[in-house]
Amino acid sequence: MIAKTENGLYRAGQSVIHRLDPRIKLLASLALVVLTFAAGNWAQLAVLIVVAAAALWVLSSHALLALRICLLLRWLLLLTFLMHLLLSPGRTIWGFGWLSLDGFYLGSFVCLQMVVAVILTTTLAMTTSIEDLAAAFGWFVRPLSCLGCRTDDWQKILLLALGFIPVVHAEIHDSGKSEVTSAERERGGKGRWALFIMKTQDFTERMLARGDKMAHDIAADDSSCRSPSELASMRPLSLLDRYFFGTVMLVIVCHWLAG
Repeated sequence: MIAKTENGLYRAGQSVIHRLDPRIKLLASLALVVLTFAAGNWAQLAVLIVVAAAALWVLSSHALLALRICLLLRWLLLLTFLMHLLLSPGRTIWGFGWLSLDGFYLGSFVCLQMVVAVILTTTLAMTTSIEDLAAAFGWFVRPLSCLGCRTDDWQKILLLALGFIPVVHAEIHDSGKSEVTSAERERGGKGRWALFIMKTQDFTERMLARGDKMAHDIAADDSSCRSPSELASMRPLSLLDRYFFGTVMLVIVCHWLAG
């Protein structure tokens, strides 16, 4: 998913999901995505569809963005559906040997799984800032520091990677806006190829320069650049986090019972 703002897909707000601890949200999102692709029947998938619909309802003001992200995957979803429809063995549709009825059901099921997973992960990205996501990741891998792993550096690398995605998008957007002069239009095929190489080289050099600067600023903890944030202790969990954790556990139980 391509980020469209300098803070990724994050949208500031005061919704219930926004106020949750980022570690709880990250763990819950991972668990729900795993449950989505582990669903073995329509009843189990329906439980996750209800969860995704509830997330969109809570983020009603930003729900359109999540649906637009799903729309970006339309060709992947169509290809997945057609592959199941045309290549799956089993019963056929209206007697046509190349149209599989079982493939139709399976393709629809897999496509719905992908949509639900995208909505769940997009919800996490829209309600959690880049700094909080990196901090949550750093908190989970911190025990590995006892084995000599440089977990603080991992956190900074993740922060750099997440923060660099919007930079790439902005550069691509600005490059697409650049107008081609009449002299450039009159050039032959060889001249256009040389122009393309020149623009690509210029784009690469700008990206390397910006990425190098971001990496140095983060390593130096420059106040002008993003730096990993510190998360409060999880003990005791806030009342809101407890309710959310209980809800996720209820979803897991319902998923198990539906199987």
